[in-house]
Amino acid sequence: MKRILPLILAIVGLALSQVNAGEIERIMNKGELRVSLNKGYPPFCIIENNKIQGLDVDLAKLIADYLGVKVKFITPSLYKEQIPKLLAGESDIIIAAMTRTVERGLKVAFTDPYFEVSQAALVDRDMVPAQTNSYFGLVDIPGIRIGVKADTTIERFARELFPTDTIKTYPDHPQAVDALLKGKVDATVHDSPFVHIWARTHPDRAGRIKPLLAPVTKEYYGFAIRKGDPEFLAWLNLFITQIKSDGTLDLLKHRYFVEMRWAGVKTTREARITKAQLLRNKFVAEKQKKLEQKRTQEQLQKGDAYE
Repeated sequence: MKRILPLILAIVGLALSQVNAGEIERIMNKGELRVSLNKGYPPFCIIENNKIQGLDVDLAKLIADYLGVKVKFITPSLYKEQIPKLLAGESDIIIAAMTRTVERGLKVAFTDPYFEVSQAALVDRDMVPAQTNSYFGLVDIPGIRIGVKADTTIERFARELFPTDTIKTYPDHPQAVDALLKGKVDATVHDSPFVHIWARTHPDRAGRIKPLLAPVTKEYYGFAIRKGDPEFLAWLNLFITQIKSDGTLDLLKHRYFVEMRWAGVKTTREARITKAQLLRNKFVAEKQKKLEQKRTQEQLQKGDAYE
């Protein structure tokens, strides 16, 4: 018994140390950050020829660099598998253009937002009047068939707007658009970044497919982690604050939404700007805004109309 007791105490001590260790410590000790991505959702995650890139991919790599560890990506086949795989310990964090919702917040802890989007649509031009420019313009079209990605906030919202029998679900956004091109649905609904990118990368389809990008909702992407680790959550929020304030996030948005080299889109020389130039432009814009505000106040104090 005397020999067994120290062994039991050692095992218990090891178990307690694992329980008390925070997620950051576990990740650093393991030397690896496992990140769950949203496959097939450019420009956040682009997988081609066994190469993975995208805005979410770059953010994951930055986090891993700060932690001094390698990054390992997983790409669940279905979006509804994202949270179960996180809770099962198959990933450490979800960085997958995931919309923060109160329902999901019951299962996971969300960080502060890092990206704002609206719901948008792609529609067969023959189905809508020329002046239609938003997703809501589809609501009054009788019998219109809507394609959506399954198990998303997009599907849930569509079911509130359209008859259930007119909604077709697909495993991912590209398959929904493929159904639109084949005439199986009349319109597809996505988050605005996807519609923006699809329209820019498919100019040959502009004669038939119309993007509807006027904002109709406000939704926010956040990272998701398991509940119970406020230290990890606070650190991730600090990371998001920093990449917003130092221009890193603006640079990534510029690379993936303006330059778009990843899609083979030709960009102007002016578009190829550095992080330092972005910071300078942002500073000048903020300074100009403050000057205009001051001028407005001075004009109002004088009683003059401001033009």
